[in-house]
Amino acid sequence: MILKLFSAAEVSVIIHATEDKDNILRPLNDILSIPEKSFLIRVAEGHWQNQILLMTSHLGKRQANELYQKIKMLDKAEDSAFTNLFDEKGNLYIRLDKQMLCKGKLVLLERDSVRIKFKPVVKHKSHT
Repeated sequence: MILKLFSAAEVSVIIHATEDKDNILRPLNDILSIPEKSFLIRVAEGHWQNQILLMTSHLGKRQANELYQKIKMLDKAEDSAFTNLFDEKGNLYIRLDKQMLCKGKLVLLERDSVRIKFKPVVKHKSHT
């Protein structure tokens, strides 16, 4: 088993005008323990002048590692299931299906997703 330690996480989600913000924030809090008040919400305009909400939450080390463990537990995934989701800097990118999350289920999916970026703990080499 590979134990990953993360220094932080960033959770971002795009909410379109046809979606109910509360129906997305509720499971983020209830299932993943990400409080609604932690999200910074920016308003953007879509191609047809429709309102789009860009929501981002920054989690500290403890919350990031708890979230990672919760996703692993709820998705019944092993650390090795996420191996190909790391970039060259050690960041882990997980994308959860937004619609399935609203139904109380965790499903990894690329499109229309809740994007979570886990940042690794960086160990600095001492110069001696």
